[in-house]
Amino acid sequence: MIVPQQTVLLLIIVLLVIILTLLNHARAIAGKRPISRRPLKALDPISQALARGAETGRAIHLSPGSGAIGARASTLETTAGLLAAERVASEAARNGAPLLTSSGDAVAHLALRGALRQAYQRAGLGQDYDPASVQLLAHQDPMAYASGVATLYGRQKLEASQMIGSFGQEILLATESGAQQGAPQVSGATTTTGLPLMYLSSEATLIGEEIYAAEAYLAHAAAPQARLLTIDTLRTVIIVAIVVLALLAASGLPISL
Repeated sequence: MIVPQQTVLLLIIVLLVIILTLLNHARAIAGKRPISRRPLKALDPISQALARGAETGRAIHLSPGSGAIGARASTLETTAGLLAAERVASEAARNGAPLLTSSGDAVAHLALRGALRQAYQRAGLGQDYDPASVQLLAHQDPMAYASGVATLYGRQKLEASQMIGSFGQEILLATESGAQQGAPQVSGATTTTGLPLMYLSSEATLIGEEIYAAEAYLAHAAAPQARLLTIDTLRTVIIVAIVVLALLAASGLPISL
């Protein structure tokens, strides 16, 4: 049986990513060299809300978006939103800040419930986890989900809202309602349809690849730091490869992949 060349190349890349992640995980745990990161001021409102939430008793809203897990167009963004929500939930469980989470996909809803339950259990406060705080507002209907978020804003005063994940133009319906309520909003996406609207109606916006780094800024655990280092390394390798291939193409040398 002959294995296709593309399959071999893909397996090699996957193996290198696994090895690189393990090495970065060991580096993050050892802490021998501090990991330098540029400031990400867009997440400051969430950090401030976590500090105030226990005192005011107002909930922090978390959302990974209206995208579906398993769909090519939204899986990565939804996963990034789930990871960011889990990190905030871990801090909220330790600080005593109440949470209110929502999602627009049944699979993402189950993942969000599991993430919050684990966050409270890791903090030794499993009895404080409230399943009712995790709400499924719609299923793969972005506009219906945004309408549900707007309804949540109208029902209660929120300390802040974090909406990082898969969003399109429907985000304006949710963020505009939040702006009218005066709730600090942190939003983030990768789509060109959602980002301009987020920028206009949210207090802070994560643009593009920043949503994948959010979890590392929201927590100090080794795993998210390792993932961030791996992403940065792979991005550098891809940029160098593109430049090299462009130079080879300009020089007229044959290129075969």
